[in-house]
Amino acid sequence: MSKIISICSEKGGVGKTTTTVNVAGGLVQLGKKVLVIDLDQQQNASRTLGYIKDGKPTVSELIYNEVAEIGTDFSEIIRHSESGIDYIPSSPMLTNITSTMANDEDSNYIIRRILSNDVFAEYDYILLDCRTLLDLLASNAMNASNYVIIPIESGIYAYEGLDKMLNKVASINNSTNRNLRVLGILLNKRQRTNVSVSLADSIRGEYENITFRTTIPYCPAQTEKAIMNQKGSVFDKSSSLGQAYRELAEEIAEREK
Repeated sequence: MSKIISICSEKGGVGKTTTTVNVAGGLVQLGKKVLVIDLDQQQNASRTLGYIKDGKPTVSELIYNEVAEIGTDFSEIIRHSESGIDYIPSSPMLTNITSTMANDEDSNYIIRRILSNDVFAEYDYILLDCRTLLDLLASNAMNASNYVIIPIESGIYAYEGLDKMLNKVASINNSTNRNLRVLGILLNKRQRTNVSVSLADSIRGEYENITFRTTIPYCPAQTEKAIMNQKGSVFDKSSSLGQAYRELAEEIAEREK
């Protein structure tokens, strides 16, 4: 059975999409079959994985079709990246998708219904890259998920939005998805400053059981190089970032057992 993980943060700029794509890459390196679903109208995950507009359906049409009870050709909607990650791209149509979703009689479970299709059973992991809004679309992602990963930046604003995100997960767990758990808080963009180290220690102290051991270093030169290479595209596994994401993937596989 697929493990479905939402990568969520109410705060922008924490490396949510980078985390999604590179965790997917790390899991592929571990021999897992992985699907990324881009649920952000900005399409960053889609572009990182090599998406070029091709006239075929995106996740927006997938959701519209489910609400309208129209069949979908999944062979067209699932794309394949050079790095071995399968993905369903986003589109700007997601901007107003919640108004369509609200018309569904069972509006909390649209994505869960979609992912119940047999075509998704072949994946070991399905990663949902969520946008920053904690709206009906984000709730749908979490209602379809087993786990949530919450990336936070290891800087002076590390706590910003974290409590709200944890409260959102707890609310969904208490109401619409009893199986939802926080898989881990990810300390991202870690720097070797006193402030960064102190805040990381504070977060570990307060949320010891749900903070990943693995941290992701702040390496702007490696990030820029990966963006310029754009090969569908995860960090070079020999780089410090690539190694960190590989370790994170191993920790994820260990935690969800």
